[in-house]
Amino acid sequence: MIKQISAFLLSMLVLFSSSPLMAQPGKGKKGKEDKKEKIHELRKKYFNEKLSLSDTEQKGFWPLYQEYKQKEKALRDTFRNQYKPNDVIFMDDKQAEAFLDATIKLNEDQNALFKEYVAKFKKVIAVKKVAMLPLVEREFKKEILKKAREHHRPGGKGQGPDDD
Repeated sequence: MIKQISAFLLSMLVLFSSSPLMAQPGKGKKGKEDKKEKIHELRKKYFNEKLSLSDTEQKGFWPLYQEYKQKEKALRDTFRNQYKPNDVIFMDDKQAEAFLDATIKLNEDQNALFKEYVAKFKKVIAVKKVAMLPLVEREFKKEILKKAREHHRPGGKGQGPDDD
């Protein structure tokens, strides 16, 4: 009986002590940051190509664009911190009214931010390129989603041990 308990404890010790060694690399905070950086680099390459940005335009555009995106994200995060997904299902009429008001305010704030940055973008790139920004952003998102679907499809890239 003692041998069985000892064998069980030993096997449990081996099992639990080896699990961190079996953890997949690239997961967790570092993996998430690596993905964000990779997407950022893909975005830069895509936008530079689609908008035909010169080196001078790139130097003026990218710091502004990053600043714009950070402010836009802050607006969304503030809203999301106040309202969680599916909250509206459990709201009474007064809460739903406040939710709608907050949604309208978010949209107004996003539009005001866009208007502010359109003026800034026009100082560093041609007006036609500024006008193309929303289209290029949508195309880039579609391209990223397409690649993500292909990556996660059985037999797609990322399924084998040599893929990465």
